[in-house]
Amino acid sequence: MQPIDKPIRNQTASALIALVFCVLSLSLFEPLLFWVLLISLCATGIRMVMYFGWYQPMPSLRTINLLGLLCCLCLGWFSLQIGLLLTMVNLLILAGALKLIILNRPRDLFHLFCTCLFVIGMGFTFHQSVVMTLFYGLLTLSLLVAIGRYFSPSQHLPWHIKRLLVMSVQALPIAILLFLILPKLPPLWKMPVSKSTETGLTDTVTPGDIANLTQSGKLAFRATFTGALPPPAERYWRALTLEYFDGKQWSVSPLRKQVREQYRLLNNEFKPRVNGSWWEYEVITEPTNKHWLFSIDVAIPDDLNSPQTIWQSSDYSLLSETPITARRAYRVRSYPTTPMDQTLYSIDSRLNLQLPNNAAVNPQTQAWANQIAADNVTQVERVQAVLDYFVDQGFRYTLTPPPMPDHPIDDFLFIHQEGFCAHYASAMSYVLRLLGIPARMVAGYHGGESLQPDVLSVYQYDAHAWVEAWLDGRGWVRFDPSGIVAPARLELGLQQAVEEESFLANNQMARLQQLPLFAELRNLYSLLDYQWSRWVLGFDAERQQNLLALLLGKVTTQRIMILMLGICLVIGLLLALYFIPHWQRKRPPANLRWFLQASQKAEQITGLERYNDGPEHFAERAAQRLSPQSARQFKAISQAFIALNYARDGEASAQSNAFITQCKTFIRQAKAL
Repeated sequence: MQPIDKPIRNQTASALIALVFCVLSLSLFEPLLFWVLLISLCATGIRMVMYFGWYQPMPSLRTINLLGLLCCLCLGWFSLQIGLLLTMVNLLILAGALKLIILNRPRDLFHLFCTCLFVIGMGFTFHQSVVMTLFYGLLTLSLLVAIGRYFSPSQHLPWHIKRLLVMSVQALPIAILLFLILPKLPPLWKMPVSKSTETGLTDTVTPGDIANLTQSGKLAFRATFTGALPPPAERYWRALTLEYFDGKQWSVSPLRKQVREQYRLLNNEFKPRVNGSWWEYEVITEPTNKHWLFSIDVAIPDDLNSPQTIWQSSDYSLLSETPITARRAYRVRSYPTTPMDQTLYSIDSRLNLQLPNNAAVNPQTQAWANQIAADNVTQVERVQAVLDYFVDQGFRYTLTPPPMPDHPIDDFLFIHQEGFCAHYASAMSYVLRLLGIPARMVAGYHGGESLQPDVLSVYQYDAHAWVEAWLDGRGWVRFDPSGIVAPARLELGLQQAVEEESFLANNQMARLQQLPLFAELRNLYSLLDYQWSRWVLGFDAERQQNLLALLLGKVTTQRIMILMLGICLVIGLLLALYFIPHWQRKRPPANLRWFLQASQKAEQITGLERYNDGPEHFAERAAQRLSPQSARQFKAISQAFIALNYARDGEASAQSNAFITQCKTFIRQAKAL
């Protein structure tokens, strides 16, 4: 079916594609430069004005070329700041916007259609959730509907939608097969750092930072266990170890980073000695743009899953070779009964006994530490004295502690005596260092919401901090002073440990979780998102290799080629089952096909064009330029064709073979001329 002879600017297809392009641009709000997004919105507005006929004259080609040149110069300037990938994304949007303004020919429409498909592909680079996948799938169907409207404008919109849905369902098996067998290649570019500021923990922590983070209900990661879940009190998820303290904030020591990088370059990875029972699990972490990963101590990464991509530091942290810019799955085995008693090297002692350079900070705490040292001799006694102080003085666990700007440890221990987990961990680590006990603060998460019997969902509000102290003969030992003050935090979670009105107080949607229907919908979406992350986004090269091993046994090149050939045959069969019936229904009758071939041969010989002439009229015209014999043959063919069209079924069947023979003879003799 041919499109109607109507200007592109006034066709519904152009308006639909313009709207899709506008929505696509808005979906890429984060990676797009603001002025690029503004140009795309203006281009959509211009196209809609032309579609409704409010303004007809189009900008001249010279104007568009000048605008394109200026945009390229500006984009070239910004490319030094945003990198190659984002530059290409912005360039693609700019090209689509300029094409949208001058959309006037069918070729322009198809160019813009292809551009939108490329933009959808780029969208999957930045958005991979199940919601965004459905969203981009809907936009793809909208593009196909627009093209369908261009070629079949007389058909109603429901007809186009129904037809596309049927074709999509038919194409789904082929898409699944290709998804399973196509090689899982690594990306050819480095993902840029997101503009989003709320990405979770940072490598510099003040006590108030983690308290602020607990006001976020965003997902941090999910863990799927092989077997039973760990007890609630044992769900300490280590992220990073903070060893440098300047009197107010904790951070990862620059010296630790330097030593870690040297070990990595020398391929000298820390491997703890493990023993006892273990928990085996797979973690799917959300993008953080950071290198650290999450695990329960003492963790050993699955080397078969990610060789040379996960490193273990001597502080027992797991680190990714590259920043986590997209959801990532990795497997871990944790040995909770293994003591962290590796040798305390001089660098560990030096880092974890470091005190702030400004000795005037927190003077009360220093005096109190001297008193504890005088009253207690052993390390265990000194640690217990600090813990007893939190209990005896009636400290309070809260998400909204008062500000403590000048002497934060003094203010917390002796004035306010209330705070969040980081306040307790910071104060205890500092006091233990004053007592000559190597100590450090560990930042991570604690707890998790049971999504399924073997799955934990850990959110940003589960952020937690605790203390590790080196005790002679025992190694690094975990102490959680906030757990002593508020035991419900470890057993029941944050919401039960604090006043209900302070939990996610800034998140209005959190109040809806108390409604049974909303809670059920939230759990359903979480389960769907988890399955999507695990089986689709997490289908990496290793899982593909396991699938091939399950299907083929021993994976060899020959067996892979046989599998590929079989899949190609299956795809070909599916396509044949769809197209052959349509081809047979649309194929013209044999008599008509042979008559058209004979007519085409007559056109070639005579140089005439049949146009809309009837068979008899065209035969009269052609006879004037054909040889007498060919003229008689072609007239006989035309008369026989007319007779066959009006003959009864039985007579037509008997005369059809003779008619086809006549056509073949005429065509053969014409070729000999």
